[in-house]
Amino acid sequence: MSDMLIRTGGRHPGLILLCWAVVCVATIPGVLRLHVDTSTDSVLDRVDSAWQTYQQSQDLFGGDEILVVAFTGSIPFDPDVLAKVEQLSALAGELDGVRRVDSLATVPVIRVDAAGELDLRASLVDAPSDPAARSLHVRARLRGDRIAPQSLVSEDGRTFAVNLVLYRGIEADHAQLLTDLHAIVDPMGGAISGVPVFRVAVNESTRAEILTFGPLTAGLIAAFLWVTFRDPWVVLIGLAPGVIGSYLMVGAMGYLGAPLSITTMILPSIVLAVGCTYAMHLLAAASGGARAGVPIVSSEVLEEALGHVALPVALSGLTTVVGFVSMTVVHIEAVRNTGGYGALGVFIVTLVSLTLLPAALAWLPRPAPSPHGFPWVRTRIAPRLIANITKRSGAIIIAWTVATLLVGLGALRVEVETDATRWLPLGNPVRDSYESIRASLSGISPMNVVVRVPEGQSVLDPAVLESIDGLSTHLARLDEVGKTLSIADPLRQIHGEMRGDPTQPLPNDSAMTAQYMLLLESVESIEDLITADRRAANVMIRADDNGSAGLAHIASEVDAWWTLNGPPSTEAITTGIMYEFARAEDEIAYGQLRGLAVALAVISGVLFAIFRWPRLAFVALVPNALPLVLLFGCVGLFDVPLDAGTVLIGTLVVGIA
Repeated sequence: MSDMLIRTGGRHPGLILLCWAVVCVATIPGVLRLHVDTSTDSVLDRVDSAWQTYQQSQDLFGGDEILVVAFTGSIPFDPDVLAKVEQLSALAGELDGVRRVDSLATVPVIRVDAAGELDLRASLVDAPSDPAARSLHVRARLRGDRIAPQSLVSEDGRTFAVNLVLYRGIEADHAQLLTDLHAIVDPMGGAISGVPVFRVAVNESTRAEILTFGPLTAGLIAAFLWVTFRDPWVVLIGLAPGVIGSYLMVGAMGYLGAPLSITTMILPSIVLAVGCTYAMHLLAAASGGARAGVPIVSSEVLEEALGHVALPVALSGLTTVVGFVSMTVVHIEAVRNTGGYGALGVFIVTLVSLTLLPAALAWLPRPAPSPHGFPWVRTRIAPRLIANITKRSGAIIIAWTVATLLVGLGALRVEVETDATRWLPLGNPVRDSYESIRASLSGISPMNVVVRVPEGQSVLDPAVLESIDGLSTHLARLDEVGKTLSIADPLRQIHGEMRGDPTQPLPNDSAMTAQYMLLLESVESIEDLITADRRAANVMIRADDNGSAGLAHIASEVDAWWTLNGPPSTEAITTGIMYEFARAEDEIAYGQLRGLAVALAVISGVLFAIFRWPRLAFVALVPNALPLVLLFGCVGLFDVPLDAGTVLIGTLVVGIA
């Protein structure tokens, strides 16, 4: 088949060039329809039932994404900082997309006054105007409060937070919201963090990389071809497979409605590089098939010269396609698109290389593309290297075996974990704001545990309420958790105030609990903790650990604790936007590992089917397997986590090797 393609291109250059020109013109509408969606949400796993659970939790309790603005003072309860909290609380509530503002200026503090009346004023409401008295007033109001610590105020009283609770479904507006918020906060000297901050930062970085790395790759390849061959025509046809392959691939994406996303953005650069690799094989073969400076005017001579590399190029294309197809075992659409369209791009590159390149060389007779760059490599280094390798093949095999075993041991230390906060380096304002808020308050990663009871029952039943409180307390002790909040917290506080008991015990009488809930009806944030029909409650978690392994550990702790301690017939399900990211990222990582195994098995079968000699097939497979062992060995040795991004390197290594 590969020889037939070479022969067709060499003997019918005009027809081949015309056919590819028609295909390129027909692809223009698809390219124009291509849209860019670099949002991190594109990698979420919307197929699994857990995604539907997350949507249902938002229906019950509202969106769970927050923006945290932190102000830090030089002294505890700094009056200047308290003034900034009050000012921002008023301004932030006017921003589009903000559902509620939680701060010391807005969140009620549950107190009972001397007359026995319930006082639900926020800490800063009706505070004295004198700075010193104001600080003392806020400090006194927060004494014994269960809501504010680590969420609205740090333990040392120097850092205060204004939490903006956002409406659900406004992800497309997050960039504008952050722009408006920065305009208010930056002059005040506050730090901003939250899931939307990282989402916007990654989106903007990805868009910039799309516009940078594609042209940069093409420029570097063109420069290399020029240095090697010193012929503009050769540079043009050397770039042709990669450029045409990338162009037709994105055109197909446009026609089929697939966006250029955070995962598929890597494809144009990769297809360009693969196209150049195949072109180099063919150009080098053509340069060796004619005397220097003599045009290849005979299609037979061209066919003979290119025929030596036709099968290797075709086989390389096939195995690279298999490497990309292995990505499709992951059921996340963005990753499946990467695998599917990557395979399409490589297939087109292979076809262009085996047809258009011979046609171009035959269509415009000129001196054969004799390589001029790096002559000392061709005339001195390469022959000596090959001769030494041939003479010392046994020693070289032993050396590679030992190196593989030593480095490969690092693969045993590989850990699968994705932490999007670490995609940005320390020193980046987004990363630094996240680290400072996590250190002084609690993490910005929201998770939720939805507790449900059967129809006819209530989560305010003493046994269920006690279990909710116990679960919240247990989770708060975990290293990965910075803050938990459940319906038990305001109930404990109001019960303790009513009884004058500083230990704030949990009410154990259903009628009393119901009466407390009537008193708390005016507190808007209660809706985040319990549904109106009392059949579901929400344990809100602010995780300090943003890594997928840490978030998964929290979920496993929820399952284990509730299985042992939860009332029969009730359930506790972990969900939340950060849990969904963690779950999707691990699915990508583990799915790609499964895909690599499938790819190696398929490539082994292909090699055996072509060579029909097990020993030769094994020798051909070694370059596919060896880089994988060394790659994952280095990942383990250098403690680099295998995440949703780095794991894709394995698939590319298999395909290219």
